[in-house]
Amino acid sequence: MQFESLLFGLLVATCLVHWVTVYLLMHRVQATEQPLVWKLLGLAIGLLAIQHSYMVVVHFTEVNPPALSGVSGGLNLLVAGLLLGGIVRLGSFLYLLQRNKELLAVIEERNISIRHFHEGMARALHQMHLAMEVGKPANVSEQIAEMSQAHQAFLEALKDGVLLGNNFEVAIKTLVDDLTQNSLLPFRVQFDPSCEDKIPREQGTELLHILREAIHNSVQYSQAKKGLVSVKMMASDLVLEVSDNGVGFEVDLVQAQGRGLGHMVNRAQKIGARLKIQSQPYKGTSVLLEVPFHGKPPEISQIYSPSKASLDARQKVLVS
Repeated sequence: MQFESLLFGLLVATCLVHWVTVYLLMHRVQATEQPLVWKLLGLAIGLLAIQHSYMVVVHFTEVNPPALSGVSGGLNLLVAGLLLGGIVRLGSFLYLLQRNKELLAVIEERNISIRHFHEGMARALHQMHLAMEVGKPANVSEQIAEMSQAHQAFLEALKDGVLLGNNFEVAIKTLVDDLTQNSLLPFRVQFDPSCEDKIPREQGTELLHILREAIHNSVQYSQAKKGLVSVKMMASDLVLEVSDNGVGFEVDLVQAQGRGLGHMVNRAQKIGARLKIQSQPYKGTSVLLEVPFHGKPPEISQIYSPSKASLDARQKVLVS
């Protein structure tokens, strides 16, 4: 009887190991390339898990269940363990492979951004050459000033890690990684692919600057355990939200300005966007940016006063 209990334990353990392997396949490995391969592998191991689960049910429900074999049970458990170990090791390898691809995409994006800058400088120099040939030095002076401003803006973007090439999703993930790599606050990125082709370069750059300020505030002040960056497309707006589950703060103009709201307000107004900050002590903070693509941009700026905000369950600063 004791030997039968041991064999039944081996059967249950084999079943559990198979189901754990299926779970890892579905949640860790399938996200990489060739998802069909991993679905087929997961289906095969899933059938094994179902088979062993059925055997467990039979031994629970049948009055005279079939006898278990020690050799068969041991081999089944060994096979299940080898499959689980292989998937765990393979999952780590594929994660590194996927990460390397993301880093290569980042390098390509930055090369594109730098190439755009150099092409702009080359066009400006060509225009200066033409202006000097036709004897219009005043135009040359204006173009030099514009080149100086463009160069300064490029250096500031390079310093801040805000380099936008042709892929806005890669730019966002790169910026989030740069800002959180030395912190204990992990940020998850959710990006709606339908947003990719609807973000002009000027708006994209300003959005990245606002995102940088919001994440910097979370890392510095929130004491949060996790954060989320979400980019999604609504009916006529692109919505970017940065949220965390940190300590929050009492939203009033003075404190918000101290947390970099002024910079975010100016950048939001520059692209005609609506900026909303929602926070409550010990209930986290959310920075919501709505960028309209159709219709007129907002005409006025509003800031809820502390007295009015204190009446709300969620305290807000709204800048339209």
